[in-house]
Amino acid sequence: MKKYFLYIIVIGIVSLSSCQRYYNPGLNVKTLQDDTTQMASEFEVLMRYIPNAGDYINSKGVPNMVDAEDVEANLSRYLVIDLRKPADYIAGHINGAINVQMEELLNYLDEHVSASTFDKLIFTCYTGQKASYVTSVLRIIGYDNAYAMKLGMTAWNKSLDKWSSNVSSKYANALEITPNYKTKTYKYPEINTGQHCGAEILEARAKTLFNTPFEKLLIDADRAFSDTSFYIVNYWPEDKYEKGHIPGAVQYTPKVDLKPDTYLKTLPSDRKILVYCFTGQNAAFTVAYLRLLGYNAFSLKFGANGFMYSTLKSRQGWHAFDPAEKVHDFELVEGANPTDEKFEMKLNEAKKGLTPKKPAVKGKKKEVEGGCG
Repeated sequence: MKKYFLYIIVIGIVSLSSCQRYYNPGLNVKTLQDDTTQMASEFEVLMRYIPNAGDYINSKGVPNMVDAEDVEANLSRYLVIDLRKPADYIAGHINGAINVQMEELLNYLDEHVSASTFDKLIFTCYTGQKASYVTSVLRIIGYDNAYAMKLGMTAWNKSLDKWSSNVSSKYANALEITPNYKTKTYKYPEINTGQHCGAEILEARAKTLFNTPFEKLLIDADRAFSDTSFYIVNYWPEDKYEKGHIPGAVQYTPKVDLKPDTYLKTLPSDRKILVYCFTGQNAAFTVAYLRLLGYNAFSLKFGANGFMYSTLKSRQGWHAFDPAEKVHDFELVEGANPTDEKFEMKLNEAKKGLTPKKPAVKGKKKEVEGGCG
């Protein structure tokens, strides 16, 4: 009996001291040597694990988004997941799109779909911001073929345009040009999932994020300019920051400044953090990362387009929303059925000979530079 008890203890120690993570949720198969909480906090374990898993938010391709035109041209090769409310999905959706709510998404991907049989998993919502948030979480936990559709269903069909009525120049003349500096450092957040390995901690955090309504994480411009409780992150290049930003905002360079060896520790763990970019989409990618790490982060609705639209329009490369260029008139399918009969036949023909769960060769696809627009 004593020997048996000792054996159980030894097995427990081994399992805690040697965690490995195998996964193939997206296109790539990865084997990672994991860390444990035996000698470190959950946050420290997570921050050692994430770089080994690719450090997605600081990688070259982030934010991974595709245009509506790309989706329309490749419907038989992509799996489109519509994150909108069921009633809005029924009123009109992309042919073949599946309606899945954010809180059900991880279970759906685990139980109902072979993600690697599709070139891309495309997530769409009303404006592109929620889809960006979801895509970021999935990328970080290993779905390497997840993408957000830029501007959401607004870009797909003009009848669903949620952007045109929300762009604003209300605070274009209330910007600050004086820089605000990263003068303090803070303790990292505490994470308490009860898990021991980095991969397990990350997955537990992902479940928490998907069970928190994304709408609660969106802050409008009026509040951004009046609520002093936020630590505001201006998430675009320094040369643009110097030309005008929300008063009090501190500039952080995308893909560079949110690392432990740069300026991650200058983010306060005891305050609400508001991140904004040009369209709100890159900010949503970033907010997902910060919330996975335990920061109380929020995203600005429609980004700078929601408060300084006229300024963006006057400056080349500042990602001003352009309905003439970005809003299309692609087909919508009504009803709870994902596809119409004609498309169903086309889809079945395209799937002939497709081998399920076929992993792609790692590094086969060229990584391209991501952008906020």
